[in-house]
Amino acid sequence: MILTEWTTFNIIHHVVLAALVITVGPVVYFGQSNSNYNKPRAGNGLPARLGMFILYATPLLALFLSAKDYLPSASAIQWIVFAAVFVHFSKRTLESLFLHKYSRATSLVNTLVIGFFYSQAAFTVGWLNRNPVPAVDPLFIVGIILFLTGISGNYYYHKLLAGLRKESSAGYFIPKGGLFRYVVCPHYLFEIVGWAGIALLSRHSTTWLNLLAMTSFLVGQGLRALSWYRATFKDFPKDKKAILPFIL
Repeated sequence: MILTEWTTFNIIHHVVLAALVITVGPVVYFGQSNSNYNKPRAGNGLPARLGMFILYATPLLALFLSAKDYLPSASAIQWIVFAAVFVHFSKRTLESLFLHKYSRATSLVNTLVIGFFYSQAAFTVGWLNRNPVPAVDPLFIVGIILFLTGISGNYYYHKLLAGLRKESSAGYFIPKGGLFRYVVCPHYLFEIVGWAGIALLSRHSTTWLNLLAMTSFLVGQGLRALSWYRATFKDFPKDKKAILPFIL
């Protein structure tokens, strides 16, 4: 792990991220009742496609701003770290525009808050990439494998969900296919795997805290989704989990 220089700003940044690791999951899980989860709210908030575009495009801008000074002379390792974050948010931006099917508006406040969190994560990785790991080692290779696995699996389940929503005429349904047999949010699992790969590529302490905070957020979202499915569908399988098959 590469420890950041302990300036006042960096100490505050670490403390804030550590607080998010502890609190964001419970806040997401308990912050909205099951009766409101995943329900259409026409006219309430931003059009979903616009909101999701803002949420995932702003981190790309943050990434470029953080890395523009050193990119012209970047090493291969720096380019790989930069490319991982760029590919992640580019994929999510394109999915938001052309793949996802939306049934409701999205909250402006939630869009801004989550967009800010993702942007600081992208900016942080890009900024700390000025001091990369000195050489490609086995952990770096594992990071590449985890990232490619995460981004591929995340895309696969987003595409599968979009296809199921297109086929469904009943509105709400229990997703099926692949790991949907065991969990309700396999796309969250693979997003976590992808960010674990980025953490191994970067290896800065702040990047690990961002990974933990994102894991907390996605676990909270997954558990809330699981709770909603159980409350909505009487025939919902009792042994199905939120994110991690057979465990969580």
